Amino acid sequence: MVKQEISHKDVENLLDDADYLQDEAEAMKYVIDSVPYDESPPDGMSILEMLQLIDHAQVSYFRPVVENVLSENRLQKLSEYEHYSDSFETSEENKKEKPDVQKTLNRIIKHRAALLNIFNNISLIDWERILRDDSGEEIYLYEFANQLIRDERKILREIADLVMIYQNEKQHQREINRKASDRNK
Repeated sequence: MVKQEISHKDVENLLDDADYLQDEAEAMKYVIDSVPYDESPPDGMSILEMLQLIDHAQVSYFRPVVENVLSENRLQKLSEYEHYSDSFETSEENKKEKPDVQKTLNRIIKHRAALLNIFNNISLIDWERILRDDSGEEIYLYEFANQLIRDERKILREIADLVMIYQNEKQHQREINRKASDRNK
């Protein structure tokens, strides 16, 4: 269901939210090597795989849909695009001894900068371009972009949760080692 009208404030908030991923990836570059980013928990993906999923979504789904909505004069149907979660495959990079998570973060940053460049050039009226979602509902380009950013934030929260778990486990292990060392004195 399409919203009545997109405001400048709506677009500014969207751009800020889209920019957040770039900032988050930049910040992650400094802490990611301190956690086992390539270990998959029993019920999910590794941190590296989640980062690769975010980048895959930007490059293979998010950007092509946005570009096609802006360049074609026909109604774009999301059902014509393979959803990023269906087309994602863990890369061969993961099968190496030690995958390069820094390279993945740099790709995310680069691809987000390119997408932000496109976003910054979209006029207010073009944010109201209509496309049809998978359920057949008509939505604005703005709503499509907003949903994908919410999806990214969900993945980033999952990554942050895993980082916290790993850091807490590491701290707990240090305390155990310290107590064992104190007993042996």
